[in-house]
Amino acid sequence: MKIDRRLFSGQMLARSGWAIFFVLLTQASAFAQPLTLTLMLAPELQNAQIIRLSDFNITGSGSVSRLFDLRVNGITAATKEVIIRFQLTSDRFPAAPLVSTVSRPIAVTPPMYTVTYDELKRRSQVDFDDQAVQQITDAILQTGKLPAGTYTFTFSVVDVRQPNNQASTDKTLTIFNPTTLDLISPGAPVGNNQCVAQFGLLPQFKWSSNADRFLLTVCEVLPGNSSPEEVMQNEPRAQRFICREERRLEYQQRGLRCDDSFLGSPSFIYPPAGLPLQFGKTYYWQVQAIIDAPSGETRLPSEIWCFQISSLNNPGNNMLLQQLLNALNSGDLNALFEESGPLQGFTPTGVVTMNGRRLELVELLNLLRTQPIKPVAVQVE
Repeated sequence: MKIDRRLFSGQMLARSGWAIFFVLLTQASAFAQPLTLTLMLAPELQNAQIIRLSDFNITGSGSVSRLFDLRVNGITAATKEVIIRFQLTSDRFPAAPLVSTVSRPIAVTPPMYTVTYDELKRRSQVDFDDQAVQQITDAILQTGKLPAGTYTFTFSVVDVRQPNNQASTDKTLTIFNPTTLDLISPGAPVGNNQCVAQFGLLPQFKWSSNADRFLLTVCEVLPGNSSPEEVMQNEPRAQRFICREERRLEYQQRGLRCDDSFLGSPSFIYPPAGLPLQFGKTYYWQVQAIIDAPSGETRLPSEIWCFQISSLNNPGNNMLLQQLLNALNSGDLNALFEESGPLQGFTPTGVVTMNGRRLELVELLNLLRTQPIKPVAVQVE
């Protein structure tokens, strides 16, 4: 009987040992897989040249921006709750994090849990750097874009029951804003004492910008217009989409208009296809840089400039034309306008082209002063 009891007890002990080992193995496998994180910035932020306030609304009283998708991987049955910590920092405001959050314990189920900023904000205690956030908000409202700089999203996630089971990750968003858009010629900013006189009906528009695509609009000042903005609402005399030559094919493949292109610095000669400009009239013009933004195209407007096409009997125009004739200093040319000459009764307009390029009258005079030029052909139109 004793032997039987030993055998029985030994069998029971063996079975119990296997049971205990099985339970330990099961529990060990539950904790064997560590948490890992996958962070993806929201589509609104990726590959964007500018970020609007609606795309970066981190404090809004209503629904805030999505900003990111944070995926917590490796969740097992043993992981019941996690705590998520998040910080948004920027080299533009280095004193403190723009946003800092610590979530309440969040219930999760295998195998994965995904959270956005909007949801995390609802589940967390959120601290803001009020001064920096206000500066960002003001900048976006004034300029239509998030200030240039680097914005870093940093996360850590910890298993509530097993604090050693944790993971962290970060991702940096770099914003390069096309901030330059300065008009050069013709004319001067509206609001100066008077619009600058231009000679000829095909002015060349020049501006400086690091953007790649633009919309140029030229409008005539009409009686009754009370503001530059109202003038720019008139029917355009000319309106053209202009892009850098190296990106023209790309825009066309994307179905975007690119009526004309340029190499080097942006410039455009008034198109013959536009409504003709007229002597004595005043015109306003503006360029809008067309930028890819998260929620679609956005347009950054330049200043509004004005110029006036000098009338033929304008004293200033006549003076420049006389300087032109003097600079040419050609008896043959003067003879064209004398009595019985083929141009008797005609007055030079100052419209000049050289090798197919439009020259302003002042530019032609400067050219004549630096090198001798002899007229070889005359055409009457």
